Amino acid sequence: MTHPKVLLIGGNRGRWTWQDRLHDARYDNGIEAWVHATQGTHVDHASVTLDDVNRADVVICNTNGLFKPKEAMRYIRLAEQRRSGVLWVSLLEGDMRDYMRPHDLVRRAFDASDLVNCINRHATDAIQGLTTTPVRYIGIPYPVEGVRSQATPIAERLCRVYICAFLMKRWNDAIVARQLGIPVDGYHVRMHRRLSELHRNWKRYGTIFDKSAPATIARSMYRDMDLTARPESRMAEYYAAMGRNMLWINMDERYTWARYVLDAAALGVPIITTQSTGHGDVLFPDTTVATPFDVVDAVRRSRRLLDDVDHYCHVSAHAQELIWQYDAPKVVSALYAELGI
Repeated sequence: MTHPKVLLIGGNRGRWTWQDRLHDARYDNGIEAWVHATQGTHVDHASVTLDDVNRADVVICNTNGLFKPKEAMRYIRLAEQRRSGVLWVSLLEGDMRDYMRPHDLVRRAFDASDLVNCINRHATDAIQGLTTTPVRYIGIPYPVEGVRSQATPIAERLCRVYICAFLMKRWNDAIVARQLGIPVDGYHVRMHRRLSELHRNWKRYGTIFDKSAPATIARSMYRDMDLTARPESRMAEYYAAMGRNMLWINMDERYTWARYVLDAAALGVPIITTQSTGHGDVLFPDTTVATPFDVVDAVRRSRRLLDDVDHYCHVSAHAQELIWQYDAPKVVSALYAELGI
C-alpha cells in the first residue's frame, strides 16, 4: 500500500478533502493537519457513515466524543463494523488525565482500534494499561516550514510578552507576565452572535450583542497590567503578530499536545512552559518549569532571557533545530510504520 486512502473523523463540522483547503495546509496545526499531510478526507462525527469508513484504508478517529455515551457508541459501532483491512487509529484529544477516569466505553473503543495515538509522551504507559491495543506517542503532523515563514528576526522583535492561554482562562500566566514590567499581549475568545451562542454569551459576558465585551472584561480583570486584548484571528495573522514578541508564557497544567510550545519553537520565540506539555523539556529545556505553580522560577527564567542576549539566542536556536522532528512528513511516516504500511 503506497498511497493509503486516509479518512479523518473529526469534531469540527464539514466534509472536505485536502484539495478543498489547500490554503489552510501551510499553517494548520490542529488535528486537521492529518488531512493535509496524508492527502486525505475529513468528515465530522455526526455525518460520517460506515460507507465512508469502508472506502478508506486508514481511519484516524478523534476521540473527543468518547465521554458522551451516544457519541461513544456511534464511534464504537463504526470501528467494530468496519470491513476487514481498514486500519483504525484512535487519536486522543484533550487532556490525557481525562482518560484516567474509569469509563468502560473508552476501553471498548480502544480495544476496537488497531492503534491508539497518544498525544502526550507522559501518558503513554498509563493509557496502555487500559487496552491490549498498541499505544504509541506519535502526535499530530506540524507544518514547520509554513509557520517558520512567519518568524521575525530576533533583532526586530518587540520587548513584549504574550500569555498563551485565552484571557480569563487561568491566572498563572498573567502572574508571571505582570512581574516582568513589559507590555503584555493576550487573546480572547471571539464572541459570535449565532443563535446557539446567545445563552452562553449572556452567562459569560452579560450581553448577547456587544462584541467588545470580552476585551472590556479582560482589561478590567487584568487592570494592573499594560495589556493589549486581541480577538481570535487567522493563523497567519496570529503567527506574524506574536512572532514579533520577545517572549511567550504558557504555564499549562494539562497533559496534551501543547501546540503553543510547537508554535514558539517554529517561530524561534523562547517560551516559559511546563513539564506536563511533553514538548517543553525537548524543545525548551532551559525555560521549562516543573509545575504550573512555579511562578518564581518562571519569572527568574524569563528575566534571564530578557537580560542575556546570548542565552536568548541559544534557547531560540535550540528550539528551531529540534522542531523538525515534529514536521508533517516525519509524523506521517511514524504512523505508517506503526501500522505496517
